[in-house]
Amino acid sequence: LNPPDDYVIKKGDKLIVIAEDNDTYSVGEPCKSDVPVVLPIRCRQTVPEKVLFCGWRRDMDDMIKVLDEFCAEGSELYIFCEMDLAEREATLEKGGLSASDVKNLKIVHITGDVVSRKDLEKLPVEMFNSVLILASEANGDESMTIVNVDSRSLATLLLIRDIQTKRLLLTQRSEGIKGASAGPATSDELEDDEDMNWNKLKSAACKSTIISEILDSRTRNLIADTKIGDYVLSNELVAMALAMVSEDAEVNNILKELFASEGDEIYIHPVLDYCQPGEELSFFDLCRRARTRHELVFGYKFAFAKRAVLNPPDKDRPIKWSHGDALVLIAEDLMVDEDGGEAQDLDCEEYLQDRIGVGSKVGATASEPGQI
Repeated sequence: LNPPDDYVIKKGDKLIVIAEDNDTYSVGEPCKSDVPVVLPIRCRQTVPEKVLFCGWRRDMDDMIKVLDEFCAEGSELYIFCEMDLAEREATLEKGGLSASDVKNLKIVHITGDVVSRKDLEKLPVEMFNSVLILASEANGDESMTIVNVDSRSLATLLLIRDIQTKRLLLTQRSEGIKGASAGPATSDELEDDEDMNWNKLKSAACKSTIISEILDSRTRNLIADTKIGDYVLSNELVAMALAMVSEDAEVNNILKELFASEGDEIYIHPVLDYCQPGEELSFFDLCRRARTRHELVFGYKFAFAKRAVLNPPDKDRPIKWSHGDALVLIAEDLMVDEDGGEAQDLDCEEYLQDRIGVGSKVGATASEPGQI
């Protein structure tokens, strides 16, 4: 994937094509672009992240290994679920996860109910770069339907967003931000605040990413309509991958390459990394500019669009690009903005010690990098 530009195609080579079907594409005329390839200067560096897992899966050991490979050194993973610490350690050990396998992550185990507001309020939910709500298997109830599992995931999503929103308002009040009333607010005042609505929830959604794993395809419409989080339809993803591999076994190697931490992966980069605001460029022009960074563009997403456009038509049509638009591309490394994507300075561990305390019902156990 994403080979060097000077590679010469040889007899017997095959091309990897993104298309609607295996008979919907053909060879066209070479594209021409006269636009200068001078790119905006972008200052990027990898930074440690704070990630929260709500819930538990049987393959948690595999998830931790993959996350450890993608995260920068010094990143922290908080695992919050009802399963007690001894059972977690036994499950991870049975899955083959040892302390030596974890290089970049510091893992913090926290015990509590993912649908309990009282337990969730003891977490520093506003400090995490991203939150993943898992289709939890911690309750051990094999008879629970996928609808019930999705309901718990949705409840956790709404609770976390509401807690984030209230704390955002408290911060605005304490810092005297314009539009916020002076003085601290009580919980009752916050409940009656006119600004406590979906727009505030969406504002909190812009500050951190929450992904909910759902099992029923009907649930995604509920999450999509609220616009306060995103989702991963895990069952459907597996089914689609199996369908593609069954049609062409070689697709399996491509998927492995994309999902592995080494080599090239799929990323979404701001379009202003490749052009100036208001600049009119065609899709081909942006592809050419991205190639100077050894990146392969195959789609884009407008700021207010619900879905990305992959393999767009009219690739030579000029488009006026603006802030919030993004490119979908294949690249080897993801670099994070120097002034963006960083966790807040407030120490999560100190926060947990103050709010929870070790040994209580909602307890926390931390590890150093390389330890669990």
